[in-house]
Amino acid sequence: MIEILLAVFNGRRHLGEQLDSLMGQANRDWTLLVRDDGSSDESLTIVSAYQKNFPGKIRIIVNEKGNDGALRNFAALLAASTAEYIMLCDQDDVWHRDKIDLTFGKMQELEKACGRECPLLVHTDMRVTDGDLRVVADSLWRYQKSDPVKGAALNRLLVQNCATGCSFMINRKLLELALPIPHDAVMHDWWLALVAGAFGKIGSVAEPTMLYRQHGRNDTGAKRWSVAELGKMLLDAGAVRRFLEDRSRVLRKTQDQGRALYLRFQESLSPGQRTMVKAFSDLDSYSFLRRKYAIVKFGFFHSGLARNIARLILW
Repeated sequence: MIEILLAVFNGRRHLGEQLDSLMGQANRDWTLLVRDDGSSDESLTIVSAYQKNFPGKIRIIVNEKGNDGALRNFAALLAASTAEYIMLCDQDDVWHRDKIDLTFGKMQELEKACGRECPLLVHTDMRVTDGDLRVVADSLWRYQKSDPVKGAALNRLLVQNCATGCSFMINRKLLELALPIPHDAVMHDWWLALVAGAFGKIGSVAEPTMLYRQHGRNDTGAKRWSVAELGKMLLDAGAVRRFLEDRSRVLRKTQDQGRALYLRFQESLSPGQRTMVKAFSDLDSYSFLRRKYAIVKFGFFHSGLARNIARLILW
């Protein structure tokens, strides 16, 4: 059985569209687990109405902690899941009718190749839309110039998450290995991808399986990069300063996440992985030249030429 985990917070505006797309899936062998993160709108009322109209399909977790944010909301859902296969779901997207079938098909393919005891993660491409579901880009991967194959290597995953959580399916083995989600995880999906990259296999489906809504209130979202945009930024002192401040903040968070991976799994990582993860965790303590050397030596690169140029010039 597949369990879909839906994290809800003040989602009244778009929640019905997403729930309709779930109920319209060609694959019916699933249940929905919902947790509301202390909404002040009618989100829970909407979910409860669907629960009544679709008996046995929806289970709601009572949240007595109030608003904890998206990461902890999903962490609680993951900890409560009992299924063999788990999918993550955002409240404001819309799934294509064949999303579950396409994702599960890839999961079965990986299981056949790697075995059911292997920690597995499958993610898919998505169509990027504006707040009214007008398509901005037919492929998130092309839009962001991300590479789902090269990006699945552990050295790349330490730097950048190549997989977007709302497109995920994971198996039970990965869930058990990854829980609990640590305090220092940047996001729940990034942590799951890191653990899968270190100990299992990440598979990707190149076909878009959903409409990925961008409306300015996303916790994370689609960001476009190009060499031309980088050139403009380098000519703007204010933009460079903001970029450096943002990179410094992101580096600290990703290093903390890498350190959490190292501390939890140092006995399970291979010697090469241990050396690499430790080096990444210590980047901010390195001198300017030593940091550049480590980035090149271990391949701590993003997907896309522009990001890597910026990384080497400005770090």
